[in-house]
Amino acid sequence: MKHILLFLLLLSGSYLSAQIEITDAIFPEAGDTLFTAVDNLPSSNIEITAAGGDQSWDFTALQAPFTRQTLVLDASEGDFSASFPNTNLVYKSGLNAETYYSVSDDEILLVGFTGADPVGIGVELVTKFEPAYSSQRAPLNFFDVNQFESNLNIPFATDEIPGDIFDNLPITPDSIRIRIAIDRLDVVDAWGNLTIPGGIYDVLREKRTEVRDTRLDAKVGFFGWQDVTDIILAASGEFGDIAEQLGTDTIVSYHFISDEVKEPIAIATMAPNEESILQVEYKANDVVTNVQDVTRLKPGVYASPNPAMANVRFEFSNLETGLYTLRIYNILGVEVWSQKYQINGTRTEKVNISSLRKGTYLYSLISPAGKALTTKRLIVIRP
Repeated sequence: MKHILLFLLLLSGSYLSAQIEITDAIFPEAGDTLFTAVDNLPSSNIEITAAGGDQSWDFTALQAPFTRQTLVLDASEGDFSASFPNTNLVYKSGLNAETYYSVSDDEILLVGFTGADPVGIGVELVTKFEPAYSSQRAPLNFFDVNQFESNLNIPFATDEIPGDIFDNLPITPDSIRIRIAIDRLDVVDAWGNLTIPGGIYDVLREKRTEVRDTRLDAKVGFFGWQDVTDIILAASGEFGDIAEQLGTDTIVSYHFISDEVKEPIAIATMAPNEESILQVEYKANDVVTNVQDVTRLKPGVYASPNPAMANVRFEFSNLETGLYTLRIYNILGVEVWSQKYQINGTRTEKVNISSLRKGTYLYSLISPAGKALTTKRLIVIRP
């Protein structure tokens, strides 16, 4: 597989080696603070080009309502350091999540994390990858190819699960287990310069293709673990967002990496058909205006762009796990749209508002207890 991919890259017309090399200078160290932003509705003008060298990419259309601050600390300073004894660093964000890393001279391995479960059941977990998940490598050069596998096995008792999520199962489980098998292929397929808001950088581009098979098991008495994934998928409407996280998914992302700074310059995650960009996380430079530090935001929801024309992204921030309702009202207080979302800390949803007339609206976030947490103004414009 590796030889075939390398051969195809060579045929792309890029026969000269890039002068760009990524070294371990980009590896974060204890005491660093990383600043990033996320555009969950990237412009269609942002293009992912074919493989090859000496390219220029223009991502200046990126925009985001928040900066995201990540503190890099010695692992011993983490709240759950005892659960990750063979780690060097812990990354802490404003969402009360911790990720633990083992750092060597040539690789950063993600050993595990704490926080919300990866399926959206609503359980807070301490989770480890087996083996540790590759996060960054160095040195990194044009045409480098790497492949690795990892797994997550996460059991927990059903009395830890909020609500009545699994009442529709034909069995009453004592425990639930999430199993995720990960197979990832990384290919450094391009190099050139990338422009983002506030900076231009010489970069290597690494294409990551990750296949994730996510299964859910239920343990019932002496029968042991039983795979109930297909049951949940067959009745997906009864299990909400959980069913959407199960099964096999292929996630393609492009990582633009510079030897000048420690944050990735941009990480573009593709839509399932790979014909459009779903999300771009990028380095937040000081010149970016009208953004807020996510760690200082109160729990709530924020709309951007605002004013909006056809689509708006709602950024749910710093929320406790639960089922929330987002509602939009016209200026007379009449509800014109609503949707429920299961949220674990943070989530972003793209909403099409093309059916709404030009004018002023209000959007409100309702807590699981039925209380309005925040109500804000949304402006809809038309060409």
